[in-house]
Amino acid sequence: MKQLYLILSFLFIANIYSQPKLIPDFRLESISGEKVSLYELLRTGPVYINFWAMWCVPCRAELKALQQIYNEIKYKGVNVISINIDSPRSTSKVKSFIAGQKYTFPVLLDPNQEVFKKLNGYNLPYSLLIDRDGKLVKVRNSYLPGDEREIKKDIQSLIKY
Repeated sequence: MKQLYLILSFLFIANIYSQPKLIPDFRLESISGEKVSLYELLRTGPVYINFWAMWCVPCRAELKALQQIYNEIKYKGVNVISINIDSPRSTSKVKSFIAGQKYTFPVLLDPNQEVFKKLNGYNLPYSLLIDRDGKLVKVRNSYLPGDEREIKKDIQSLIKY
């Protein structure tokens, strides 16, 4: 009987920790000055969040790949946003970089890295895929050329056709 109790307790605890994590809401300013809320974006569908910085070479490579993915999925109910974590002094550089690269997905600013830390970010690039219910589906802690195929596949798994 004691063994049965231990097994059931273990299964209960394992079930609790295997449940998808609910992502807390946040509100950040975009490079165009508008306030953007995660939960407002989730009303229209899943969200892919990519944290990056100007000094991060793999981040810039991933942004280029994300633009290609965004072009393919932007009308399918998935939101792609990038969040820059450079210092407040770098904001003008971020704006000119985004304009120069002609990126069209929303770019938000987290100059004090509050949201980055709140979402357990510790290195760059750092990306999260969140389903429409606000549950964390996938975490990526790096980017190498070719990873865009996996990113696209993960995003497409959440698209309702």
